[in-house]
Amino acid sequence: MKKALLIILFLTVSLRVTDFHHQTRKSKETLLSEMFAEAIHLGIGTEKLWSATSADNWGFVRQSATWARGNSGIIDNLILALKNAGYFNNPGETRTDVLTDVNLSGFGSATLTIKINTPTANIASTAYTGNKTFNHFFEIKKTGASTPSLQLFFDDPNTTLGNDGALIYYRLVDFGNPQFANVGDVITESYTGNESIYGTKFQTYTWRNGPENSSWISKHGRVVLTEVDSGRQLCFRSVVRLSFTKLKEINPSNATGLDQLKAACGGSDNIYYVLAYMQKFDLPFQTTAKATFTTLATKAETICNLSASSFAGAKLSYGIFNINGYVTDQLNADQVPADYPSPTVGGSDFMSVDEAFNRTYVALGASIAGQATLGTVKQYEETSKAYFDAFDGSAQNLSFK
Repeated sequence: MKKALLIILFLTVSLRVTDFHHQTRKSKETLLSEMFAEAIHLGIGTEKLWSATSADNWGFVRQSATWARGNSGIIDNLILALKNAGYFNNPGETRTDVLTDVNLSGFGSATLTIKINTPTANIASTAYTGNKTFNHFFEIKKTGASTPSLQLFFDDPNTTLGNDGALIYYRLVDFGNPQFANVGDVITESYTGNESIYGTKFQTYTWRNGPENSSWISKHGRVVLTEVDSGRQLCFRSVVRLSFTKLKEINPSNATGLDQLKAACGGSDNIYYVLAYMQKFDLPFQTTAKATFTTLATKAETICNLSASSFAGAKLSYGIFNINGYVTDQLNADQVPADYPSPTVGGSDFMSVDEAFNRTYVALGASIAGQATLGTVKQYEETSKAYFDAFDGSAQNLSFK
């Protein structure tokens, strides 16, 4: 199946879990080694920015739905692997296992720490206020390392909803993929929980310390996902922080155009990409998206609020996509085909594209006009300029515990 959508900064995480049903005679160490052998595969893709081709300006949209599902799967599959290894055969049983010198393919020698029904308290995150206590814990650490490579906290092996949810951290550079050899100290946090307004699952992915190179072009970013419309649509919102200086280093052939855009945007070196879209889960994955770039603390309908009549390509929205990818953009709301998600009309349990866009790149606690039933912006969906800038020189709770 062709991939429907793309994102300029995307992380694809998939886990393949060995079938344990016919391996009951193997030791726990052998089972866990096989469980994670070639299990964690991480990938990232890049696309051009601000080129002469209109489709390239939507590089952040492409494959993002595939990426999002892969990211959500990492939590589900790790928990499933622990279930298959027998860790939840006796509900209520308390156990702590520390398995040393476990050889994981592509990763090397590792220490695995597994705590079942052994609560871990005072866990803070960027995705919720205060601290949470999680019933179960799993960690992968390279042998001899002081910093973990992956940590997973969760409450219930059967669901991530209706409780404290599930929280995971991972360091890409540790997983042996040559594609990540130059991603430095980028750390990704993913939190999955229950959206109290819609009653459905949400997922938040946040990263900091991006190296701003060809392997990972942003410094900081966040993706907010909600399954809505009774599971028929995906609401995707994202903001990433980029640097004109670093973008010129990555794409020297575009240096002149980037300098011109920087000047037109007011001269600030940091620029923020703001994106919201609604995607139908059924084929052909019709998607309506709205996006902009800004250097300020506010966003506008056009790139840096430039006049669309004076600056070609300043108006990106609305863009539409299907299973084959980019279709067209610069549409007015009434030009979006009726069988695509509506730019302006939402439903009882989902936002329109405009409503999602309006709720993106705003501060924690902000009230959004026309969204009284959704309440103020929650911590897991905060995507303001001040929020991302605060990561400079500070972990802001996005760190291993």
